[in-house]
Order: sequence, then structure tokens, then C-alpha cells
Amino acid sequence: MANVALEADQGALLHGFSENAVRAALRESNPKAPAGDLRTMAKIMKLVFDVVVELPSAKRREIAQGKDRVRQALFNVATPERTEAGTRVRIEDAGRTEHSRGTGLGDRISLEEGQGRLARYATPRSLESWAGPVAGAGEIVDQFGIPRSTLSNWQKRGAVIGLLRGERKLAYPLEQFVDARPLEGVGDVLRIAPDARSAWLWLRQPHGALDGKSPLDCLRAGECPRVLTTAERDFQ
Repeated sequence: MANVALEADQGALLHGFSENAVRAALRESNPKAPAGDLRTMAKIMKLVFDVVVELPSAKRREIAQGKDRVRQALFNVATPERTEAGTRVRIEDAGRTEHSRGTGLGDRISLEEGQGRLARYATPRSLESWAGPVAGAGEIVDQFGIPRSTLSNWQKRGAVIGLLRGERKLAYPLEQFVDARPLEGVGDVLRIAPDARSAWLWLRQPHGALDGKSPLDCLRAGECPRVLTTAERDFQ
């Protein structure tokens, strides 16, 4: 009887530990842990504590020596679909089986017919329709007074964007020039992007990360670092 009374007294004493006390002890050992994680862990530890303390001493000692079984039991409670053998998925019996067959890929057509169908879907677009106003080297000389040699040197160094018109002729988007010089940041975007066409398309499109403004407008506003950070995120 004395042993039973002693166990009861110990149980009552152990029940006296509060969730706040457990959380405080956890915080002391884990000062950098998020408060939410500490709160959850304290709840779990208090819950397990309250269950185990109600067991006889012999059962507690058995649990203390059976770490693997306790661990597996907790896993089974947290993820009941998982077992030591792996994951089991229960398939409900629908009572009948349906047999069906897809329509397949259709009849094979010739290359010529395929090209003809594609041509009917594809709509030719001029360079200006997506790139905006562009000009050749001669027109750049007339409009901005930039020598051909200087323009060619800028293009080779990647300071300005030149778009192919035809097989070899380059056309230069006019929006990239300010005061007869390349807009700061255009060359940096060109180095980040995979090619000139991708760079210019990206520069002219409104961007959510730039408050709906185009990267080109942001460069004109002096926001070069912000544009480059966005370009690196998008292209790399």
C-alpha cells in the first residue's frame, strides 16, 4: 500500500509541471528557435508527459528501455499511412471495371501538310511590332550623330543591343539611346540575358517585381541596381 501511495504522490507531483514551464526550459536550451516551434513542442511534451505519468512504474521503465518501439508508435500516430514496411495505399473497390480507349494521335500527315498547317497558324510580325522603333547604322548617324565606328564598337562590347533584320543586317532599338549614348544598364542586362532578342523583349515588358513598370522605364528613372537584381533572378 505504501508503494501505491508513493506512486500516486509522485504522479501528482509530476502532473504539476505546466506547459509554460516546459516551454521556458525549451527556450533556454534553444534561444534561437521560433516561438511557434517551441510552443508546439511544449504542447507535445506535456501531452506525452501526462499520459506516461499515469502508468505504473514498471510500464514507465519498459517505455524508457523501448526507445525504438516508442519512436515507431509516434510515427504511426503522426503518419498512420506509413508502416515499417513502407507506405500502404488503400484502393477502394468500385465494384466494376470500365474499359476505355483514347482517340490516339490521329492519322499521320506529310511534312508538307504539317508545314502548311503551321503556316496557317503562324502570323508574320514585323520587327517594330514587338521591338518598338528601330534604325540601321546610317539612320543612327543621321538622328543622333553617332559615328558608325562608335556604334559598331558599342555593339561588339555589348553596350547596346543590335537585333538581326534578315540574315546579317543589324537594327538598333532607338529607346536604348539617351543623349546620343547607350542608356545605363542596358549592356548589363544584355550580359545577363541569353541573347539580344531576349534582353530587349524583357526590357520592354511591364514587370510585376518593378511595380508594373518596364525595366526600360526603371533604367530611365535611375533604378539600375533594382533592374539588374530582377534580371539576375529571371535569367539565371
